[in-house]
Amino acid sequence: MATQLQQDVFKELGLQDLPSDRQEEILVAMTEIILKRITLRVLERLGEKQRAEFDAVCASGDQEKINQFFLDSIPDYEKMIGDEIVRFKTEMGETVDALLA
Repeated sequence: MATQLQQDVFKELGLQDLPSDRQEEILVAMTEIILKRITLRVLERLGEKQRAEFDAVCASGDQEKINQFFLDSIPDYEKMIGDEIVRFKTEMGETVDALLA
């Protein structure tokens, strides 16, 4: 079941009428893309020592530790996440508009 935020995103993108299973597929794909983009932005900002620490934390597979590492290592991490989500939504909106035009 989609959350209100997810429903709002689909509505913004004009995808609210898609079947729920297709919406779920799209949501998973969008989430993966956003996470990859955030990770790349974080890695660009980490020094060599911090990258080694990041590798160790990631190897643990503990998402809470990974998030805490990001919060501790990147001063504006939460803002960066918000910026990346806004950027992605804008790009997706432009893509959907182009496809529907």
